[in-house]
Amino acid sequence: MLLKWEIHWQLFVTLQCETENFRSQFVFSFVVRCLREVWEREREGSVRSARIFALNRGNRRWWAATRFRWPNRRMANFAKAAAGKPFLIYQLGTNNWQREGEFAPGSGILHQSHHDTYNQMDGIKCYSMYPSEKQSPHEDPLVEVFKLEHQIPICESASPVSSYRWHTMSEEEFTAYRERLEEAVYEQMAAAEEREGTHISLAVAHHSFLNPVVVRNVLRRRVKEGRPKAALVCFVHGTALKMYVHEKDGKSPEEFPLRFLPFLNDSKVFDDVEGDGVQLCYAISEQQIKAFREIFPAFPEDRVVISPNGINQQVFHPIEGATIQGVLSTYSHQPFAGVKGPAPEIDASKYDNLVIMVSKFAAWKRVPALLHAASSYEKVLPKTATVIVGTGPPDAQKELQCLAYEELGLQNTFFLGPQPHPVLAELYSVASVGCFPSYKEPFGLVFIEAAACGCPVIGANSGGPKDFVTDAIGTLVEETDNIKELGSRVEAAIKDAITLDWRKTKSSACIELVDKKYSVLKQCTELIESTRKRLDI
Repeated sequence: MLLKWEIHWQLFVTLQCETENFRSQFVFSFVVRCLREVWEREREGSVRSARIFALNRGNRRWWAATRFRWPNRRMANFAKAAAGKPFLIYQLGTNNWQREGEFAPGSGILHQSHHDTYNQMDGIKCYSMYPSEKQSPHEDPLVEVFKLEHQIPICESASPVSSYRWHTMSEEEFTAYRERLEEAVYEQMAAAEEREGTHISLAVAHHSFLNPVVVRNVLRRRVKEGRPKAALVCFVHGTALKMYVHEKDGKSPEEFPLRFLPFLNDSKVFDDVEGDGVQLCYAISEQQIKAFREIFPAFPEDRVVISPNGINQQVFHPIEGATIQGVLSTYSHQPFAGVKGPAPEIDASKYDNLVIMVSKFAAWKRVPALLHAASSYEKVLPKTATVIVGTGPPDAQKELQCLAYEELGLQNTFFLGPQPHPVLAELYSVASVGCFPSYKEPFGLVFIEAAACGCPVIGANSGGPKDFVTDAIGTLVEETDNIKELGSRVEAAIKDAITLDWRKTKSSACIELVDKKYSVLKQCTELIESTRKRLDI
């Protein structure tokens, strides 16, 4: 079925009738008949271009000669679900899921929530694979853990479970990883189809790096073997794009040599939208679309679908009866060995206000900005505690705690380490404000998780949060490269949040925003409806 046809005008059709009306009607009917004939022939694949001419009768010009061209670019015919069978989706993740005590970065959490949500939707079945060094085989038969003998490779910054970068792999190691992953994906796809009695219609590769190449290669192999073609979609995430930016700017050639951007460009996985390359991309924000198209300008803009992150409202919601004292007394500060700081036990009775930051310890997350802010507001808001939830490489943990306690002398700021989602929901439910001053945050899932629990938010005026953070739910402070100046701006916002009691005045708007726009069910439903309509699957 023809889904898309384009007209490239070399001359614009004009009907310039300077005579009786019946003549203009005749000419117009003639043009329509010609266009219909050319279109029908193009649909049959018999022509790539056609010319339609009319006479220019002196100064009585009926209409101008023109030329039309159809490039014969068609959308492929993708596998559809068999009658009485589910619409079958396959997802390949780059990061682990949050399971068995192993914490997950944002893309792993998103992949997991989408998998679970798709399998709760009528008429849909989803199979997934994700990597892990530590996790055991998954209890869900629809999920496979791609077992590693090393940490999960990452593109740019540290994740909660890894600091092992792709760039440290040799070419032989990288090729071996790709080939083993392709074989695992191929086998899981085949097993899924046999189990469900239908063909995979949609394959989703998370991250714009290795996964879309792997899935494209597997789908090619399957087509050669006579299997129906599945549509290939890439869910774009931030860290791969940041890696390409580092490679392009050449500022750190030893850390980020120009290696993987040429690999992607040579693969042409984003250049063959009408063939067997990626047919659609999902992006979580306008900023993400801009960043993606700066790296891959050949990919059609109209093939990028905005899909704001959704959250699981069964986990992230206000917890009735929770108090700052009750929640804080449950947890303890986790000191880094050798750094002088507060005692592990937190005297929760001292605090009436709570500032929370949830973040991995990567430079672009800018945790130091909050620490500098706390060094000022601790002096004027002594009953305010600050908790930082998250982790990073040992060097980053030590650096942040040294800054907090040895340099800034903070007394009411605590590092709680990584925590599971139910704990985050508890903390957000009692927090006065959530502070996340990242630089160009791709989307800002932590903002949405906090808001779902009625917690107002503070961020920086860059990246994805610009799409949804308004005065109704918090504020975005102006950007600066100076971390101390950024800290001063964050401090002023936090003082406002506490003295003006944002928790009381903005909480309802926070919850309402999430209810209307950011549930994971809403995100997944809209994604699938849009994808099936665009690709006719």
